[in-house]
Order: sequence, then C-alpha cells, then structure tokens
Amino acid sequence: MKKLLIVVLILLSSPSFAAKYGSAGCGLGSMIFEGDQTWWKQVLAATTNTTGMQTIAISLGTSHCDSPAPLKVGQIEAFVEANRAALASDIARGQGETVVGLSNVYGCSNKTEFGRALKSNYSTIFNSSDVSTKDISHNINLVAATSCHTTASL
Repeated sequence: MKKLLIVVLILLSSPSFAAKYGSAGCGLGSMIFEGDQTWWKQVLAATTNTTGMQTIAISLGTSHCDSPAPLKVGQIEAFVEANRAALASDIARGQGETVVGLSNVYGCSNKTEFGRALKSNYSTIFNSSDVSTKDISHNINLVAATSCHTTASL
C-alpha cells in the first residue's frame, strides 16, 4: 500500500503548475502580481490564490493554469514495476487498490468501466508468464485508449 501511494503521488505531482509563475503557482494571484518574481510578490500572489480561486482556476484551466503535463510512458512503466504482483491480481478481478491507482494515473472518469475492461483483457495484458514490464505497460495503454475516458494523454 505504501509503494502504491508513493508512486501515485510522484506520478500525479506536476511541477508544471508552479514552474512558470514562481512559488505561488498559477491562479488569480499569478495574474495580479505577474512580472518579476520577488519574494514579496510571491507572498501576495500565494495569499490571493488561497482565497479558493486557485482551485477553481486549476479545475477550469483558467488564470494561467495549464493542463497537467501529459503522461510519459516511463510513468506507467514505473507504476507497473512497483505494483506488478498486486496489479496482476487486481486486474484479474477487475477491481482493487492498484486498478483504482492505475485509473487515477490515467485520469479515467469511470474507474469501474476501466476495471472491467482491464479484466476482460487480462490475457492480452499478461500474455505470457515472462512478459516484460514494458509490454504490460504497452498493453494497458492499448486498453486505456479504448476504455478510459482520460484527462491525460500519452
């Protein structure tokens, strides 16, 4: 469980939100106090962002809040490698912590549908006893492309 949580947090954390606009990140504060990134402007921008406007801006993609960076193939491979045994078991059942974690990594809107699709494609995903992590990841990507209404892209 700890490994799963750590991998999901690493994969979902995106430094792209704060990179362009300093420590305060995107949001209304980044628009009001744009320009140089002096410490006091960052404090004022962060204070403005904590009014709840940053959450709305991130959700709607406004106020300089871009979409998160697209998933990289290596991120999925790292998730599969860290959770391989549990993932195989959960995919066989079509549900479980690792299936939920995987659907979160992909940004699937319907975790149940995604779990069912993974289960029905188990023999394709794990097509041999010595299938590589790279092949498992690739096979999961194929299933996700057709069954997961994703918010991220590969």
